[in-house]
Amino acid sequence: MKRGRLTPYGERLLRETPVLETLRGLDPRGVDEVLGIAETCAEFARLHAEPKALELDERMEQDPEYFDRELVKAAGNYHLFSLVVPKVLGGLAGKYMLTAASLGVEEICSACAGIGNMIAATGLGACPLLTPGGMPHWDTVLHEIVEGEKRGEPVLMAYAITEPSAGTDVEEPHFLARARIGMEARRVKGGYLLNGRKCFISGGKEAKYLTVCAATDRSRPLETWTVFLVSRDMEGFSVPRVERKMGQRACHAAEILFDNVFVPEENVIGYEGDGMSMGILAIMAASRGPVGAVGTGIARGVLKNFLSWARRERGGRKPIEEQRIQMEIADMAASIQECRGLILDHSLAGDKVFGSLLVNPMMKALFALPRELRLSRPYRSFLHSRLGKATSARLLRLLVSEDEMTRLLALASLAKFASTDMAMGIASRALQLMGPEDSEERRRVEKCYRDVKVTQIYEGTNQLNRLTWFMVEQEGSLRIELPRPPR
Repeated sequence: MKRGRLTPYGERLLRETPVLETLRGLDPRGVDEVLGIAETCAEFARLHAEPKALELDERMEQDPEYFDRELVKAAGNYHLFSLVVPKVLGGLAGKYMLTAASLGVEEICSACAGIGNMIAATGLGACPLLTPGGMPHWDTVLHEIVEGEKRGEPVLMAYAITEPSAGTDVEEPHFLARARIGMEARRVKGGYLLNGRKCFISGGKEAKYLTVCAATDRSRPLETWTVFLVSRDMEGFSVPRVERKMGQRACHAAEILFDNVFVPEENVIGYEGDGMSMGILAIMAASRGPVGAVGTGIARGVLKNFLSWARRERGGRKPIEEQRIQMEIADMAASIQECRGLILDHSLAGDKVFGSLLVNPMMKALFALPRELRLSRPYRSFLHSRLGKATSARLLRLLVSEDEMTRLLALASLAKFASTDMAMGIASRALQLMGPEDSEERRRVEKCYRDVKVTQIYEGTNQLNRLTWFMVEQEGSLRIELPRPPR
């Protein structure tokens, strides 16, 4: 296939990421799609995120509940909320879904990690719906995300797992087994009643839909951890609090209260009790790599502003003329490049797993059916039935191996902790070198320093991610088990 003409941005990105240049020789159309999505994100970052970053950070320090709807609408105009919605539904996710998402997240977070997280929260909330157990909701919720962008009224989602007494505990089987779970989903006729709290939920204040993990038996959380699709208009759902944060202020961190929230049986994602494998580990296997890209994005923002600062003359001399500053800059660039390599290792391996599902001929054939048929009662009843869920589970096991998924989790954890720790180190070092002067560059670097800290905490602390890598690669004591139809 003849290659298309590259834009200056595409040429630069290929120079910086040789693996993509090599891959483009094998799959020019696929890689050009990735470059196009990354360039779209870079344009949004340049025209919308960067100009608002400091102003929005300062405003939300004073008013944590403020919500910039015009910025959200602008992101929707660039179709950024459908980055993980399959192309068969009108979204942007195709063969290289994770690679495109990681590069796009890095671009936005190089301008403002808070704005990047505000956008990415919807993608994270949608991820459980991308598993075979979530297929019944593709033509409803995921379709609504695409249509909302077209109308200029983006539909937001969030992912709710953290509880006041259980944070990182719920993201690893050994810890979940003995975690102090407070929230419970009690089975009742026709569905479940959810009671309890979730906290620090990114994007939770404005999300229309949330994917929520809860135990159906708090005394056995590991065996009963289950994923539910919750709508904010369900009776008993409320947002009593938005946190006052140190960093990433542009993205709300909300406390969610569930007071006898009835969730119908059809809103269970997959099977009751398979939430750890498909609701946590499989999602983390996909999402921790892009969190690493948040880190490289922040580090790029630090380097950009540090370079601008170093090139300005002070006392007749520019800092960049000093060899020690030149070596610091080289070290920063090398660290960013090394970590981007880890992220691309993860994303390309992930695209082999998740991307192959999205472009599989069976999936294309399924969504070639008229949407009216896919929304019909018989069709949807089949998807929600035990037979329908069993068929989806068998399809997943046919296309993906447990070894591939488990290996992907290790790559994701490695990319996450290495990249976010790197970004924290670069931001800290840059602040030390810049000293106490008051300049726009230093204010932006100081914001990066505050923004990066939480990346070492969410999606599992970096300590947990180190243990996850060790348990997969060295002990072999952690595996992702794909769902099996119940007997």
